Amino acid sequence: MTDALTAVGLHRTYRLPRRGPFEPGPVRTAVDGVDLVVPAGSRLGVIGESGSGKSTLVRLLAGLEAPTAGTVTAAGRPVVASASAAAMRWFRRETGVVFQDPYASLDPRMRVGQIVEEPLRAMRVPGQHPSLVASALERVDLPPDAVDRYPHEFSGGQRQRIAIARAIVHGPRILFGDEPMSALDVVVRARVIELFQSLASELGLTIVLVSHDIGVVQRLCDTVAVMSAGRIVEHGPVSLLDAPVHPLTRALVEAAPTLP
Repeated sequence: MTDALTAVGLHRTYRLPRRGPFEPGPVRTAVDGVDLVVPAGSRLGVIGESGSGKSTLVRLLAGLEAPTAGTVTAAGRPVVASASAAAMRWFRRETGVVFQDPYASLDPRMRVGQIVEEPLRAMRVPGQHPSLVASALERVDLPPDAVDRYPHEFSGGQRQRIAIARAIVHGPRILFGDEPMSALDVVVRARVIELFQSLASELGLTIVLVSHDIGVVQRLCDTVAVMSAGRIVEHGPVSLLDAPVHPLTRALVEAAPTLP
């Protein structure tokens, strides 16, 4: 199995606001020396406490932020988040991202067809865009007439399906999810998990998923990385959640509610 993503020595620091007119703000370290390999076709769940750096790590892997130090490669090719849009187009074609809030991630002024087509236009994907959009909507179980409607006409779960359609319409190999189920109720969350599972199987996707919900990770992922203070403290098959070694992992598992 080839590697979809490789991270070596990833660091990400932020300068916080100034404490005074002559004193620079303190530096916060969000990701602190992470090494990680994500094999192609695998489904990695990233869990940890709030503020542990898990969302920042996934943004670095997805090329949405540039690391302060370290490197990310995709299939052996360097990912340079600070490069021009044209230079990064190859990587954008390889990846799709689903964000946390389906209400905030969709432009309310655009029809669904325009929203889903946007990556095709931005990445200059050849082919018949209307048919690609229709195929993506069909994959996420939305009706054909959705293309002419606006996001506010759909429920939260349906809006997240629109966001997923937008993320897969251009045929990516890697799908990133930053808490994509956290804004959904339990029943809808279970349906979206099933959708992720079916898409991963049908399309051969590599999935990298941030979630505070261990039940979601156990159902969807085959490997897990546990983060604390910007570092990965435990990493392995998702079965390690049944018998965690690190005290933080044990605490997270013990605190987790059961997903029906």
